Amino acid sequence: NGFGRRFNDSTPFSYSKANTKMNKKNIGYLLILPGFTFYLAFHLIPIIGAFYISFFSWRVISPSGGIFVGLENYIDLFSDRIFLLALKHSVVFVGLSMIIQVPLALLLAVLLGLNLRLSKFFRGVYFVPLLMSFVVVGLLFNFIFSSTVGTLNNFLRAIGLGRFAGEWLGDPKKALYIIILVQVWKEFGLSMLLFVAGLQGIPNNLYESAKLDGANAWQCFRSITIPLLREVIAVVSVLVMIISFKVFALVYTMTAGGPFYATEVLGTYLYNKAFTLMRMGYASSIAGMLFLIVFSLAFFQSWVKGKRGTIEY
Repeated sequence: NGFGRRFNDSTPFSYSKANTKMNKKNIGYLLILPGFTFYLAFHLIPIIGAFYISFFSWRVISPSGGIFVGLENYIDLFSDRIFLLALKHSVVFVGLSMIIQVPLALLLAVLLGLNLRLSKFFRGVYFVPLLMSFVVVGLLFNFIFSSTVGTLNNFLRAIGLGRFAGEWLGDPKKALYIIILVQVWKEFGLSMLLFVAGLQGIPNNLYESAKLDGANAWQCFRSITIPLLREVIAVVSVLVMIISFKVFALVYTMTAGGPFYATEVLGTYLYNKAFTLMRMGYASSIAGMLFLIVFSLAFFQSWVKGKRGTIEY
């Protein structure tokens, strides 16, 4: 009959459609499987392993293995003068990096967005330091700031300003701030490109309407650019914070935490405890503390962003 014919005709179609959806779903799982496997093997499992080791007093050279000590390693951190000093330096490193790098990257992005002469050339030039490794950058600036054969001191002497030459990286009062400036020089290219991408997403008619109402360049920047770049600023700030907290290679190649612990940060202190003193349990507790700090700050920023909502235009 007609009903049976219609039912029989539609059944293969429905089955085929459902089967296609299942195949697409399975293909999606297969596509993310390599990335998830990489993340699981090289990120998630090491993080869990580090937290596990942090509950043990374990030296690599000890034949008896680790001894379970619970939270003792974490408690000892807060009475460790060098750890507290390294934590202070890391906080200063993060704070100054964000204060300098984020506004600088935003300013340069706005200037490049004006399509001035050679703007495309400078956009590439500013990105070049990001392609260099931290080790190469550290060795390069170590040579520049050398007190004996350094390029900077030789330049100052050549132009008659030899009285300003000095121990740049050997001065405990200057070394940390010099490394922060080098870090900003290397990393601000990524922040700038993110701001350039954000600026390109702002409709030009908003600026045109504001100018018709008599707004000047500063008022447009303050009332249009900054609010509509709020999410990009948040992303850039989190990236700068995470990279600055994780800094290691740059500090290690330039000063190795010296002089007199003046540039000791959490990364270098962790390395010394793990691979110089072979205290893997204690070093893992430092890594765990670093992870909790970065995760908490990133979560707080995400929570604040969610409370503010999304701007639509």
